[in-house]
Amino acid sequence: MAAVLKKRALAEYSQTIQETPSAIPTKKLRLVKKPISTTGKNFVTLVNLLEECKTSNEALNLLLQISDTDLEATDIAEVVKKLGDHFKNEKESSVRVKILSLLYDIGFENNSEIVTIIDETISLIKNDSSHKVIAQGMNTILKLGGLVTDAAITFHNKLVEVAKVYLKDTSHIVKSKCLEILGVHFPLSTNENTDKLIHLVRSYFNHDDARVRCQAFSTMLTLHERNFKINPNIYVDVSEALKDDYEIVRFVVLKLIWLLGNTYPENEILVPGSEHEIRLIDDAFGKICNGVTDLSMNVRMLAAKLLGTMKLVSPKFLCQTLDKKLMSNMRRKRTAHELAWENVTSGEWASGKKWADDAPKELIDADSISLMSSGACGAFVHGLEDEYLEVRSAAVESLCQLSITNPNFANMALDFLVDMFNDEIEDVRLKAIDSLRLISEHIILRDDQLETILGALEDFSQEVREGLHGMLASCRMSTSAGLKMCAEKLLDNLKRYPQDKRSTYRCLQMIGVKHPELVLPLVPQFLNIHPFFDTAEPDVENPQYICLLILILNAAKRSRTIVQLLEPHTLKHYLYLRDTMTQYVPVLNPPDSKLDNVVGPDPTVPESLNFLNNVINNLDISDKVHGSLLQTAKDHLNRLSEMDGGVAGAAQFTSLYISAQLEIHKILEKGFWANPSTLATQQSHNLRTGIENLLQLCLKLQFFFVGLTAVEQCSVKQVRLRALALNLVYVVKGSNASALAPCHHFLTIVEDMQKDLAASGLRPDHFTGIVLTELAQLEEPKPGAVARILIPILTEAKMEKIPTPNIDIKMSSAVILEPSNRSDTSLKFTAGLIMSVPFEAELVNLIDPGRVRLKIKYPDQRTQIVLPRPAHMKPLSCDKSGNGDGVGCNVRLLTSVLISHQVWSEACDVEINVALAIPEADIGKKKNMAEVSPTLLDLCRPIKVGVAPKPIKKTL
Repeated sequence: MAAVLKKRALAEYSQTIQETPSAIPTKKLRLVKKPISTTGKNFVTLVNLLEECKTSNEALNLLLQISDTDLEATDIAEVVKKLGDHFKNEKESSVRVKILSLLYDIGFENNSEIVTIIDETISLIKNDSSHKVIAQGMNTILKLGGLVTDAAITFHNKLVEVAKVYLKDTSHIVKSKCLEILGVHFPLSTNENTDKLIHLVRSYFNHDDARVRCQAFSTMLTLHERNFKINPNIYVDVSEALKDDYEIVRFVVLKLIWLLGNTYPENEILVPGSEHEIRLIDDAFGKICNGVTDLSMNVRMLAAKLLGTMKLVSPKFLCQTLDKKLMSNMRRKRTAHELAWENVTSGEWASGKKWADDAPKELIDADSISLMSSGACGAFVHGLEDEYLEVRSAAVESLCQLSITNPNFANMALDFLVDMFNDEIEDVRLKAIDSLRLISEHIILRDDQLETILGALEDFSQEVREGLHGMLASCRMSTSAGLKMCAEKLLDNLKRYPQDKRSTYRCLQMIGVKHPELVLPLVPQFLNIHPFFDTAEPDVENPQYICLLILILNAAKRSRTIVQLLEPHTLKHYLYLRDTMTQYVPVLNPPDSKLDNVVGPDPTVPESLNFLNNVINNLDISDKVHGSLLQTAKDHLNRLSEMDGGVAGAAQFTSLYISAQLEIHKILEKGFWANPSTLATQQSHNLRTGIENLLQLCLKLQFFFVGLTAVEQCSVKQVRLRALALNLVYVVKGSNASALAPCHHFLTIVEDMQKDLAASGLRPDHFTGIVLTELAQLEEPKPGAVARILIPILTEAKMEKIPTPNIDIKMSSAVILEPSNRSDTSLKFTAGLIMSVPFEAELVNLIDPGRVRLKIKYPDQRTQIVLPRPAHMKPLSCDKSGNGDGVGCNVRLLTSVLISHQVWSEACDVEINVALAIPEADIGKKKNMAEVSPTLLDLCRPIKVGVAPKPIKKTL
């Protein structure tokens, strides 16, 4: 049966189908001309191939390839000649434009032939009729002529004459380029020639094409930047251009009006339709105020920016910008003497018998006579209410700049700045807050204004809230009721946003310092002091209570009466806060004599500096200082850095320098470093660890300190040079690894060291001097030969003496504020997913904030390195002593750390730390080692965060 089925299946599927033969299609061949091969050919060869091009497209493609080829200086003349010959025979304008562009590239890269190329360009476009070609030629002349020095007056005059010739061209592009050449290349000469030039450029103020008009005004700005004296008589013509239909013209005209107003502020000009004269700066201010209501956003933004820089405006004009109502008709009132004299000279007297016989002979409309246009009235109001945030932001900045130098205007602008706290854009709110902080010395906040400001504390943005804290800390309040309202609002806000604790502390600290007389009547209410009954003692760990204590204790520093009102438990709380929160609580003299001896004055800087000098002088008494003496000096310096912040940087620098010398002395004393291949495993490991510690100490000396002098920097680099020499000897003698990279790195450091010493005019120390001498005589610096030279030098070289202390030295450091080590609870998240941990740290005295990294170390020893975003690093407010000296960068890092891991059997700690990346230390390592473990220097101790990844819940 199976055989039958198989036979039937084969019969069913083995049918033969025959197709009728169809006509075979004819094969079509596409003939493509083989392009000219340009691979491996130089510039001159490619230019010679232009003669073989039969079409313009081929020539254009070849010119594009030529522009990507390097040209030797010796072939410039030949190339320029051949390009010029092809230009004359080429009919396509686009190819001629490319040739002129190529001439510019040649001249830009080879400055020696600029004059020749410019002359060739002038001769090429002389007989050309294409506007595009002439415009490109003028552009080449303009850019290459800028590379010629101003001393070549004849050459620049030649370019100016060429530009004057082509100014008659009908193309707007050519005219614009010619006007630009006039502004850039017209040489400084006599006033007569300058007047002729200004008259020529001025004739294009009313040109038909807006682009030419725009370039004419821009040429005036360029001439002023080149110290040409612009005639103020052009002001009237320039002012008329404010009515131009095109935005680009009005934009440039505003700049020119601002320039003329600030250059000639006291010039008097006649008000149109009146005999009264007005200062040029005032009229220019009014004209720019008109720009705030322009149709174009860019013009409005520019006008709002320029208003803030016009500091010489009359107060009456300045104040009018905050009032939309037009001032009086601004007509000058005539005195009684002038009126009487007019009646006498006219010979006519009013008899009184006729009605209105003393009426004025002419009817004058009050709206037609004004010393300032209506645009200036309420200009800042219009700017602050603009629909675009760029205009509002510029108006806030200008309002702040004018208020800083004008106290009366600052008080008028206060209400408008406070209203901007409710703007919908965060950046505008921040600028308004910062502006109010900058003008705080001129203003006193009323209670109604304070209420509006405190309403902005509910903002979700932490940056806005902290900006408000800083603004409230710098402002002055008028009443105790307002101060009480402010304190209560800050305490309520602290409950909603606990992360604002430190910012609130600083705010209340400064409020107490500035308002002791307002805090005094509020002390019984804040502390619940009853005249007859003892109230419950508050919890000193309560943030709200700490805030009130900071406010009262800082006010007590300026008002002794407050100290008399404090209860005994409050004084004990003061002592506790004085020890735990020193930066917020001042030193007071409590009435209790027992407490008076607890808080003593801080050590003075001169005494600490004398102690530091004595320690170092004692070390320099003998040439061979014992190691125990160095160790004792190091301990003393570490203790001094903890006691006095004024000399902490110098003490820490000297301590690290001594540590490096101790490590070198320890390595050299045992003598194992010269032949490490014979050492046992443990001894070799100890030697390698010692060298690594020494290199890390040298990196800290080089990258952890700011304010170092040239002497100290060279001393640190010479210590690191000695450490690199020890490392090179160890790699050559006791390791199987390649020594090429460490040797090349060492030789590079030696070369850089020689340049630094020559630039600073310093002499090298004993070790560096011998190394420079020996390596100069070495013909082939191979690792083995260099190591053989270094071994006797390291043995015989003396240690350099410790640099003299410099009190300006500051050490880089970081303080992690959040998360804290106090938390006992573990953070739980689903394993495999990501958990965000808020992170806040303050970093001070950084050389380069771009080196900052976050280091996350998991319990399984896996480490992650995170580069913080630049937007998360904000400048740190210099509210601490010693941070405002302008040395180093102080930043605040506010970001989120992302943690992810698989399931753990129990909660473990994840270490988070701030470190500095030192890529310079990875140069001498192998590539794979540098990629796996980049060099990082910790800025502080790590913070441990308890983490418990929980397994994924399996649900239906």
